[in-house]
Amino acid sequence: MAANQQTLHEELPESQRRDLRILESIQNRVLWLSTQIVHYANNVRDNPDGLKVGGHQASSASMVSLMTALYFHELRRGDFVAVKPHASPVFHAIQFLLGNLPADKLKQLRAYQGLQAYPSRTKDVDPVDFSTGSVGLGAVAPNFTALTARYVKDHFGTGGSHRFIALIGDAELDEGNVWEALGEDNLLALDQVLWIVDLNRQSLDRVVPSGKAQKIEEMFRVHDWQVIEVKYGRRLQAYFRRPNGNRLRERIDLMTNDEYQSLLRISDGNVIREHLARSNGSVDHELLGLLEDCPAGEIRDLLADLGGHDLDMILDAYQEADRVRGRPVVIIAYTIKGWGLPIAGDPLNHSKLLSTAQMDELQVQLGVPQGGEFASFAPGSEEAGHIQFCKARLSTGRKPRKSAGRRSCEIPETLGTVHKGRRSTQQVLGTLLSSLARRPDIAARIVTTSPDVASSTNLGGWINKMGVYSSRARINYFKEAQIPQLLNWEQSPRGQHIELGISENDFFLLLAALGLSSEFFGETLLPIGTIYDTFISRGLDALNYGLYCRSKFLFVGSPSGITLSREGGAHQSVITPSIGAELPHLVYYEPCFGQELEWILLAGLRNLLDRESGRSVYLRLSTAPVDQALFPLEPGSAKESELRRDVLRGAYRLVDHRTHPDYLPGENVVHIFACGVMAPIALEASRILEGRGILANVVNMTSPGLLYRGWKHATRLRARNPRARSTALLEHVITETERACPIVTVIDGHSHTLSFLGAVFGTKTVSLGVDEFGQTGSRQELYEHYGISASAIVEAVESTLTSDAA
Repeated sequence: MAANQQTLHEELPESQRRDLRILESIQNRVLWLSTQIVHYANNVRDNPDGLKVGGHQASSASMVSLMTALYFHELRRGDFVAVKPHASPVFHAIQFLLGNLPADKLKQLRAYQGLQAYPSRTKDVDPVDFSTGSVGLGAVAPNFTALTARYVKDHFGTGGSHRFIALIGDAELDEGNVWEALGEDNLLALDQVLWIVDLNRQSLDRVVPSGKAQKIEEMFRVHDWQVIEVKYGRRLQAYFRRPNGNRLRERIDLMTNDEYQSLLRISDGNVIREHLARSNGSVDHELLGLLEDCPAGEIRDLLADLGGHDLDMILDAYQEADRVRGRPVVIIAYTIKGWGLPIAGDPLNHSKLLSTAQMDELQVQLGVPQGGEFASFAPGSEEAGHIQFCKARLSTGRKPRKSAGRRSCEIPETLGTVHKGRRSTQQVLGTLLSSLARRPDIAARIVTTSPDVASSTNLGGWINKMGVYSSRARINYFKEAQIPQLLNWEQSPRGQHIELGISENDFFLLLAALGLSSEFFGETLLPIGTIYDTFISRGLDALNYGLYCRSKFLFVGSPSGITLSREGGAHQSVITPSIGAELPHLVYYEPCFGQELEWILLAGLRNLLDRESGRSVYLRLSTAPVDQALFPLEPGSAKESELRRDVLRGAYRLVDHRTHPDYLPGENVVHIFACGVMAPIALEASRILEGRGILANVVNMTSPGLLYRGWKHATRLRARNPRARSTALLEHVITETERACPIVTVIDGHSHTLSFLGAVFGTKTVSLGVDEFGQTGSRQELYEHYGISASAIVEAVESTLTSDAA
């Protein structure tokens, strides 16, 4: 502890001085370990490929004081924390000191099966609450988890007492999704939310523009957050209280960020003093006199005395935040990027690494003994005792990151719904949700959400039955005035639909939080969200984040494709089938018939109950009415179980010509693989082709993604063991004698989604789909224009046979 800090602490009670002394010692060890972790990974550990390992010593250093005070003083059991991505070395150093991370793991930053580059709740071995690798998303995850906690408490009376804390870099606030979240009405008044902003005024490439800090604070106030500013340390504040001290404060306050950062890089204190006293071409003699008694060797330290590195002030700010009720709190903590390191304040220090010589000097400076580079404190020391106390406080009653996987309800295989007439899958969804609302054990676990499209995605029946969630009951003035409403918008803490504003990021982030309720709060929810299919792309980063966190939720993209017709290209989705098929930890279905959707929806909900190996589910639905009589199953049929199995696995034969007397594979047989609303179009094409002597089997693909993954899995197994008898579903759907037959695929989406079938069977394949942006028109006009009509399918089939004959 520096002598000037000791002097400032003398006015404090002895117990407080002792606590600060211990915290400062722990802070120094955290600074050393977080810097050493990165140094070892880059300069000591074997690196066969020679590629840069990376790490963020400077970005970590600016967070050391804030995180030391948080984990070794303020944090209590039940708190959940999102850590700034680039501060992961600090997090791991702290977890090591707390006994939650083996020492050998400190040497495995960014190594295979070691510590991840950024905090990961699914891949790191220490207890990460929120994955934060994608900047902006992890920052707001605590807010949506706080909303989930409130929902769980209102519906089940459980959840415990929690605070939801986000440690955020100031540059991270440039992400638009942050302000989308802050503007969401459902996230207001969450008084258990605390954000701590590391305002080091540097981003990756530059010193951030001046005045941004003030804009940030004002933006939080506009959104009704309590703002606590921790700007200057106690030593600087002592100077401010001296005669003419206001001149020094004004000089620093009005200084641009670039000017301030440049002074931190000047080693000569006299030069800094003269620069501070000179402004607009004149010398401020009163300011110069104020600084006369500050030794030249301490001038730079005085200037760098910011509140975000003053432990006493940080603790005061944490206590103040804890007293706030009725609104979330943000602490704006001014810090220095690279604090305590020789690269402090360097505008290009984001990825800069200390040299071995600099590390040797730092080790001496921080009092780390030789041979103790990865050591904690000696048993019996004050620091070790304090750490043990903190560990006990944090671990008692702590929820495990992984759920025990208990089933909260039983989901049947069927609801017994009779699907008849001409109905779209979007309409059927509304019917099925209304049926589930009449099953209390299942309905109690379902929570729906939508970004202001609930009524246009057929959630009306569910909302009318279950109500809209609000943290407090609200008056329905339309109902009181007896004004008829198609949608009964009853808002209360018992409601089971969470209506969001038009933000697809918020939509997927809320689903991700709801889908982790079992892991966080011990209560399993079945989250179902509806969104216009084309706008999935808008929220893709947030969707990817939720899947990476292994959250379990179900979302419906509807309406989809150019089948939306009159709405035009801006609302017609093209690439979403590819997204569904390719994203990890996601099962994508695109049913055509109501019975398919019923089986798939129920299986999807059962899948969400499997907390260990279950995956999230994406249902791509449509507004196109389909004749339900085309579904090849009579109610009560003995083949129902077999067909349901194939629907859930991804494909079945809708037209099967194998019993036709003229069935000659290699001469007149073709396979049409259709997906979703294209199935009836494929049936029409098959009828036309049969009249021309071509027997076209129609395979209805309910899940292209599952089929592809199944084929890849079987292929890998056979590659490892040629004698393995593993086969994919596709190899059962198309028998060995038929596999050389040409294939035509058709989907109301990008044609490449189904093009993998050519590789599966090694045969001629023509893939039809929508490869350009859509436009306004009737369905038939658009199907003809984009080449997915019955006539286009017929033409494609005939071309494969004609070229074969040639």
